[in-house]
Amino acid sequence: MANYELMMILNPEAGDDSLKASVDGVNKLLKAAKAKVASEDVWGAKKLAYKINGSETGHYILWTLELDGKAIKDMNSKFNLDGNIWRYMFVNLDA
Repeated sequence: MANYELMMILNPEAGDDSLKASVDGVNKLLKAAKAKVASEDVWGAKKLAYKINGSETGHYILWTLELDGKAIKDMNSKFNLDGNIWRYMFVNLDA
């Protein structure tokens, strides 16, 4: 188990219910991977450095967690299936 940060940018125009469903889906995947979530920090809508899908803003969320790195590959493929998730990145804090 290693310490990671998961930064995610979601579609800010998706609506509250759709965003909540996407975030709940991510939390379910983390739970299924036996991740220990230390914090979930919702930054909300922020200006992007460059446009994504024609939008100048994105809805940011940052998770700090402890996770087995082998689970990341499976989560990547599932994150890619959610149209509300525009970008995401796992950062290993132990490296």
